[in-house]
Amino acid sequence: MVANLSPDLVLLRLIAAHRTLWATELARGVMAIGTTRTILAVLVLAALALVVLRQAYRPAAAVVVAVVVASMAAKGLKEVFDRPRPPADLSLVQTDGSAMPSTHAAMTAAAVVALVMAAAWATDQRRRRWSLVLAALLAVVGACMVYLGAHWATDVLAGWLLGGLLGAAVGLAFRWQASARPRRSREP
Repeated sequence: MVANLSPDLVLLRLIAAHRTLWATELARGVMAIGTTRTILAVLVLAALALVVLRQAYRPAAAVVVAVVVASMAAKGLKEVFDRPRPPADLSLVQTDGSAMPSTHAAMTAAAVVALVMAAAWATDQRRRRWSLVLAALLAVVGACMVYLGAHWATDVLAGWLLGGLLGAAVGLAFRWQASARPRRSREP
């Protein structure tokens, strides 16, 4: 009998063999941020306050549209691929449904890319700095999903690709729409 040596399985076995208490607690904490209704509600309220304070309605709308579209696309593709989740003996969390692509990875990538593309950044340096910070957060979230065994690594990569493409399309559409409108002069 030939052993299954898929890169996903090899990676998850390697991770499972080297898990530590601190990394497990960190990964569970990151997962709790994205799955706990109370924490999500607080984050949404903080984001709304920031949008109102910065009057960033267009980028916020781009993020919402991108997240909804990415969520729907990921859920549709899950039905097409119908890929099983990692086995219980390698997972620290049990999740339902198909694994490919990761809906969380798709939604977070769509949100980040749409925001970066749609926002009017004061400088290119600020855009690059925030892009790096947000990309690092995406990497942490994706790594946590794989570490916990909620997804295979390729599920996360597929989610990022899907979300990134959809986020770019939505973000560019919102930026194009903003630049196509004539600017009103504030002078009388």
